[in-house]
Amino acid sequence: MTTLTDELAARGEQITTTQRARHRADGPPVTPLTTFTQIATENAARTGAIAMVSSGILASVFSSPAAAAPVETSNRHTLDVATTPSTTLQLVPIVEVSADAHVTIEAAPVSVTPFEKTAEGIAQAEAEARALAEAQARAEAEAQARAEAEAAAAAQAAAAAAAAEAEAAAAAAAASSADLGARAVAIAMELVGTPYVYGGESLSGFDCSGLIWYVYQQLGIDLPRSSSEQRYAGTVVSAADARPGDLVWTSGHIALYAGNGMVVEAQQVGVPVQYTAMWQDNPVFIRVTG
Repeated sequence: MTTLTDELAARGEQITTTQRARHRADGPPVTPLTTFTQIATENAARTGAIAMVSSGILASVFSSPAAAAPVETSNRHTLDVATTPSTTLQLVPIVEVSADAHVTIEAAPVSVTPFEKTAEGIAQAEAEARALAEAQARAEAEAQARAEAEAAAAAQAAAAAAAAEAEAAAAAAAASSADLGARAVAIAMELVGTPYVYGGESLSGFDCSGLIWYVYQQLGIDLPRSSSEQRYAGTVVSAADARPGDLVWTSGHIALYAGNGMVVEAQQVGVPVQYTAMWQDNPVFIRVTG
C-alpha cells in the first residue's frame, strides 16, 4: 500500500516530524486532513483525479481539463505525527489519469413500450371500446325506439284522420241521401191519386216501377225501368235502418218508403197511387244514393 510518505518521497518532498510542541503564528485552523487536502488538490491538478478512503469514506476530486495551467505549490509540507491519527496516513493507491485520456460511451438501443401496448393499456383500451360500443348500442336502440314511437304515433294520427274523414264523408252522404230520400217522398206525395196504368211512367198514369222511375228522374237520377232491375239500383239496408226515400221491394212489386211504416205506391189496376201502410212481409229495403 502506498503511504503519504512514499508519495511525498517520490515527489522529492519530505515530512519533518517532531515530538515537541511548536509555537506558530496565528493562522487558519489546521486539522489532520489539512495537509492531505493540499496534496490531494495538487495531485488532482496534475493528474486529473485522485481517490482516497479515510475511515471508510470514498472521496473523488476532479480537476479542470488537461489543458489548464498547472497549479504552483510549495515543495515542502510538515505533518505533526504526534497529533495526526495513524489512519489518516493510510491512503489508497493513487490513480493517475493521463492528459489524453478519453471516455467512450457506448450507445445501445433503448426499448420503450408505449402504454397502449402494455397489458394494462390494452385492457384499458378494450374496456373503453366496450363502453363506447355499449353507449352506441344504447343510443341506436333509443333512436330506433323513438323512431318507432313516432311512426306509430303518425300512423295512429293518420288512421284517426282517415276515420274522421270517412265518418264525415259518411255523414255527408247520409245527409245527402236523407235529403234525397225526403225530396223523393215529397215528389211522390204530389202524385197520390194518379191512376194506375200498366206500363205507365207519366202523369197520365203509373204502374209500380214506373212511379219509382219517374220520381227519381225528377231528381236527376236515372234508375232501371223494371222492378226486378230496380232491386239492384242501390244499397240494401236493414228494416231498422230504413228511412224515407228507400225502395221497398218484394218479388213482382216495388214501392217508395215514406217513413213510420208507410209507403207511396201504385199497387194495381183500379187503385190509384196511394199513401198507405206497408203491407209487404219481409221486404228488401234499397237505398238510392244517386
